[in-house]
Amino acid sequence: METAEQNTKQVMKENDVLKQFMELLNQQNMKEQSQDFMGIFWYVAGMQVQLSAMVDELQGVREQLSQMQENQPKSVKENLMDKAAHLQGKITSLSERLTAVRNRLVETAAQAVSAFKEKGKAEMCKVLQKGISGVKSMLSDYRERLVDVMTDFEKTANQIDSIGDELKQIGNSVSNVGRLLAGKGTKEVSDEKPGVGLTRAINSPVKKAVANLRKKIDAADQAFEKLDRLYDRLDAGKEAEKGGRVSVKDKLSQMKEKAGQQKKAPEPDKAKAKSKEESL
Repeated sequence: METAEQNTKQVMKENDVLKQFMELLNQQNMKEQSQDFMGIFWYVAGMQVQLSAMVDELQGVREQLSQMQENQPKSVKENLMDKAAHLQGKITSLSERLTAVRNRLVETAAQAVSAFKEKGKAEMCKVLQKGISGVKSMLSDYRERLVDVMTDFEKTANQIDSIGDELKQIGNSVSNVGRLLAGKGTKEVSDEKPGVGLTRAINSPVKKAVANLRKKIDAADQAFEKLDRLYDRLDAGKEAEKGGRVSVKDKLSQMKEKAGQQKKAPEPDKAKAKSKEESL
């Protein structure tokens, strides 16, 4: 319950920051930049939802395995449960990386709004570009990890298939299944026994996850394209600022400078009196 409340507060905070940010960009005729930025944000949020669904599905597999009948090979059941837990942890790790990216995006939006208030549009664009570069670096690490996780899933799926094939041929031969799990060769035995259904139960969502992870890699590549486009469009925003809005801070500096110049200038009456004295 406490976690749900914290998540709700976090989402509300994000919404407030992003609302201010989008309104500001729209006021500055930067609708395309606003759409690109939010497109990246919703990509990250959407990926998190999908990864969460994958974690839940693997959790369901673990629960299903734990309820399997006692006539199933115990060593196979335990090893498959360990594999499901391992893959579940991998996906959770990916989601945590995306949380960091999401937080960076919101933080960048907040900093951009502050930069605009203090120094104007050009400075806001600089802050955004700096934040985008950081996000791109984080997403690059995420994509690299995504490929590693997909490879791990493929390897596990092939291993589970091998276990299933072995069980079809040798039945309840614990020794050969153990050899397969250890990456070793098998010794030929006859008869087909229990355990085949067990491997199918876990391998279906694992193979499905492999296909989903491939799509996520493609989606990450598209996100990079959006980030590059947004970065370039912000250059145009900086150029448009020339001769434009003066920030509140700059206005105060100009007023102080003007006041200082007025103090230094001699008063007209005193200047005239001094001139007369010199002529006498």
